[in-house]
Amino acid sequence: MKITYEGTVYDFDLDDLSVKQAQKIEKHIGGTLADWEQGLGRASADCLQAVAWLIFTGGDQTPIADVDFKIMKLAKAMDEAQQAEAGEPGPTGEGSPAPGTST
Repeated sequence: MKITYEGTVYDFDLDDLSVKQAQKIEKHIGGTLADWEQGLGRASADCLQAVAWLIFTGGDQTPIADVDFKIMKLAKAMDEAQQAEAGEPGPTGEGSPAPGTST
């Protein structure tokens, strides 16, 4: 998925998560990847910080706790990217045409 945050487009694909990155995330949040996924849905700051670490650093050696960002802007950008990927209209009304329609 493509996430646009503060004018920069970031490619993010959760399928690229490595086991080492997953272990760092689990240690950071004090839970499992399932907990992380649920925490993202609840907008947990620690869970969003972990996903920001993946987006902004590619999950490199930077400590997750050192990643700072505007949390609500990133949450909104992620929501918009998920809607765009699903073909749903975003806040500007843009999106894929409905099935059976043409442009």
